[in-house]
Amino acid sequence: MTPSLPKTLLLYSAPRSGFGDEWMTFLPIGLGFLQAMLKTSGFPCRLANLSGKNRKEIIAYLKTQNADVVGVSMFTFNRKRSYELLQMAKEANPGCITLAGGPHPTHLAAEVFEDCPALDAIVKGEGEPILLGILERLKTVPDSDLWKRAPGLILRDGETAPQPVMEDLDVMGAPVQHFEADFLDDIGQLAYISTSRGCPATCNFCNTPEFWGTSIRFRGPEAVLKEMRLLREKHGITYFSFRDDTFTANRGRILTMMDLIQQSGLHPLWNCQSRVNLVDEERAIAMKRAGCEFMQFGVESGSEKVLALLDKGTSMKHIRAALEMVRKVGMNLGIYLITGIPGETWEDIEATAQLIHQSRPHDCQLSPLALYPGTRMYDQYKAEGRITREFFRAAGDAEIFARQDSHTENALKFLYGEIEAVKPKARYSPLEFAEQKKWLGFCAVTNILCGEAAEESGQLVEAEAEYSEIIAREPDNPWGFMKRALLFEKQERMKQAKADLEEVLNLAPGNPEATELAGLWGLRLKKQRKGGPSHGPAAVMKGAEAYLSRPKM
Repeated sequence: MTPSLPKTLLLYSAPRSGFGDEWMTFLPIGLGFLQAMLKTSGFPCRLANLSGKNRKEIIAYLKTQNADVVGVSMFTFNRKRSYELLQMAKEANPGCITLAGGPHPTHLAAEVFEDCPALDAIVKGEGEPILLGILERLKTVPDSDLWKRAPGLILRDGETAPQPVMEDLDVMGAPVQHFEADFLDDIGQLAYISTSRGCPATCNFCNTPEFWGTSIRFRGPEAVLKEMRLLREKHGITYFSFRDDTFTANRGRILTMMDLIQQSGLHPLWNCQSRVNLVDEERAIAMKRAGCEFMQFGVESGSEKVLALLDKGTSMKHIRAALEMVRKVGMNLGIYLITGIPGETWEDIEATAQLIHQSRPHDCQLSPLALYPGTRMYDQYKAEGRITREFFRAAGDAEIFARQDSHTENALKFLYGEIEAVKPKARYSPLEFAEQKKWLGFCAVTNILCGEAAEESGQLVEAEAEYSEIIAREPDNPWGFMKRALLFEKQERMKQAKADLEEVLNLAPGNPEATELAGLWGLRLKKQRKGGPSHGPAAVMKGAEAYLSRPKM
């Protein structure tokens, strides 16, 4: 009789303080890749999002699954909840192997082992080959401790040999190809796509260089397009969010990928994030023509001095050029800003406010600087005795903020006011839209943004014309029909709205938005899918709120 293969269960839970936060309760992208790697290699694996579940429910679920290996995705913000999951895994099945992976246990292993007696081992850094090594050993010699010799592990009594990073990311497959998850309310979470690992920058407040490395490894453009196509075919998803740290880093790869998307007939809309010194006009134009409607940059500050303090590797010249270029091309512009930086003065805050007014971002996320394990700034604070081992035990779900003074609180309030003041000025004017059209020719993204702007100003006839042009030029593009259907609903032209919605569902069966609308509008569907809309996934940043209710270090 052939022995059964070891079964893996990968868990995530938001912290208790985040149970009601839709963004925080999203299943991490990394778990999807771990599952894809294991199932591609023939090992059974299941995911579960246990956010909001109580102890009784979790224990019952874990007993039902009876997994040989239980892994928990642990970040700094959900560390205590992760300890609880690991403890419950041992209670439900004392013989299971418990693992923790993620930046927090990787960079703070000793403290994590001390605080979580139920933890058997930590998966250090990139987890796919490490977890596969564990399962191969369990398959070969079941019920032994041979698995403890798998490379890439941190054990209570030391570390195993290092595991080289994967050079070919495409061997994992795509999460959508193998996805099996319990307690997942919205399949639209799969619209968050990762196409690379690593970042060339060495910002001293970011743990990406230490966790993933400073050389970037890429998935192939064809593999990325295949994932998008599968998401469209299986779930009707038409909006995607690329969550790479530096999506545009490789110019040739981006241009190839954009060409493939344009030729695919998928007509997606999507967003991405990148660095201001790794994008140019040619890339931006190609991206917009391939459906990019929103681009975000980690700007951090409008002060040259602060950029140097953060070791950003960028300058104000890079920042101004990139932000100006995105507005010229005509995409929605988003920037991330940080305040509460050691050495930052009020003059630096005013420089950041000036940048906000000059660049006119459509979206601006502001947070106080938090210190995370695995960053050079965290290591510096710890060496100086400003961070103690007891903080993460005593502070609940809280983060460590770099500055806890009136400067940071005043800066947050001031910059929030400046952001709000700029919002009305951020909208593209009719003249700017006209210039974009003259320069780029027809582009569905331009029409969509122009139509939305017209709707906001009450020019509904002009908005209808924008959406109708998309339909006339690209009759297989669901976005023209979707936007016009919503416009018709606003005008109470429900017969026309329903007709357009049916076209969306013909082009993208199971589309989450259209499915939800069809239910509200009383349409009979050929294909239905449970879950909410997936259009325009966006993070809700709550850094300032966390700062103002922070515990002391």
